[in-house]
Amino acid sequence: KEEEYEVCGRKGTFPVPQCDCEAKELKRQEEAEKERARQRLVEALGLPPKLRPFTLDNIECEHRAEARLFVEGFKPHRKGLFLWGANGNGKTTLAAVICKELAYRGRRVLFTTMSSILNKMEEGGIGRAANVKRLLRELQTYDFVVFDDYGREDYTPARLQNVFLILNTLYEWQVTFCMTANPECINRIKNIPELAAIKDRLSEVLINWKFSNPSFRRAK
Repeated sequence: KEEEYEVCGRKGTFPVPQCDCEAKELKRQEEAEKERARQRLVEALGLPPKLRPFTLDNIECEHRAEARLFVEGFKPHRKGLFLWGANGNGKTTLAAVICKELAYRGRRVLFTTMSSILNKMEEGGIGRAANVKRLLRELQTYDFVVFDDYGREDYTPARLQNVFLILNTLYEWQVTFCMTANPECINRIKNIPELAAIKDRLSEVLINWKFSNPSFRRAK
């Protein structure tokens, strides 16, 4: 901005420095609101309290470096993850951290268990079939879904059919998902023909991350 002046009958202009304090404050407030919005997305995951403190910077477990690359290079419809190994060596925590990082970046993320989804599918009484369809449509809207402790579910013929519907929906709609499992659960699944039958599909869309270190919990 310039202002005019007159000296001894001569007119001219000189620049007047402008204070951009208001603009800087507005930008600061906008950034603060964006940060609060990102934090609300993370909080909406509803993670158990014991998993909330962990980040990619402070977690100590196998595959942390690969997890960082997975998050930073994440795109919809990419291959997901199968985290497996002994209990207590960081699988669930790492899966939760990946969820938090993706949610912070604005991705639509779900952290759950197969049992939880199966239980919801069984609700609704005479409207159960419509409820199942609704839940399957909802799964299609996520960018990333985690099923923690896969293989621990109680199975009936109807629940086995629903597991197939869940995984087939994710497979066909190319929803990126992750599973965590321990060797005992994997062996259990192998002995259930209905679940063994979808092994090839899982192998096609999930990358194996094996956790070989001893249990952190036992070490304590």
